[in-house]
Amino acid sequence: MMTRLPLTIALTLLTNAAQAQDRSFALTLGDRQIGTLAFAGSGANASLLSTLDNTPLGVADGTFQAAATASGDTVGYQGANRGSKTRDIAYARTGGTVTTVTVMPADDMTDLSVATAVPAGTLTPPEVFGQLANGTTCPNPMALYDGRRVAQIATTAMADAGGTVTCDISYRVVLGKGHLSPFNFKSLAMQAEYRGGAFARLTVSAGGFDVNILAQ
Repeated sequence: MMTRLPLTIALTLLTNAAQAQDRSFALTLGDRQIGTLAFAGSGANASLLSTLDNTPLGVADGTFQAAATASGDTVGYQGANRGSKTRDIAYARTGGTVTTVTVMPADDMTDLSVATAVPAGTLTPPEVFGQLANGTTCPNPMALYDGRRVAQIATTAMADAGGTVTCDISYRVVLGKGHLSPFNFKSLAMQAEYRGGAFARLTVSAGGFDVNILAQ
């Protein structure tokens, strides 16, 4: 189902809280609320629980849990999907270089599920969302690694109207498998909005569907 693509991207990004307090978001598909997201933590030490319980026909219902943990210059990442798809991903990065990667089931591995194939300087999903959710304006370019692919994320346009900053953002898979087999989409559009210097919304668009992450 085409609705799964923006849902997958949105949940890949939503894995961190860079503030030392709980934060919550509503997840919507167009005008329909399809779930909620809660996370807490600080920096690379964070946890998240996303619950989807009202997706069309229940095709994407389930949970996504993720945790990032830092120890010295090593960052560990773990993510677990439960629902129509079950997948567990774990990897570690030391000094900017990915050192170990585990993907279960093994059939879900890609060419980028090997540590030596991952370029230096990528960020975990928690770090990427921290840049978005805790920023005050459009994000700087960054590279996301989720255990199966590397994506480049960059602001392509910015508009400021009455204290509301709107950012058009490009998301491109540059290494590894695209999203939503067998289509393997490798690019999509995102738009972030900051009101009064605070994150308010992220919209991920693909296949004619818009998934929104709305700050509460």
